[in-house]
Amino acid sequence: MERQKRGEPIDVEWVKEELQRVRREQIARLQASQRNLRWLVIGAALLMIVLWARNGGMLDRGGIVTLGLILIGLLAAFALRGKGKP
Repeated sequence: MERQKRGEPIDVEWVKEELQRVRREQIARLQASQRNLRWLVIGAALLMIVLWARNGGMLDRGGIVTLGLILIGLLAAFALRGKGKP
């Protein structure tokens, strides 16, 4: 911008390379954030399952149904995750 104000030509190749560098950096940060968030969700889910089982969640019929729903949710999450990858 400063060069353009002074009347100097803009280096188009440099601008393209800089834009590509910034995009790569943004993608890398986004992927790192998604990875960290995925591990956080997995950890929270495991903690909830442990607490649920510890409070006697498996001792009645409703507990078995809940466990089945959890397994269906996990399978759906893995199926959706597999489709999202290129």
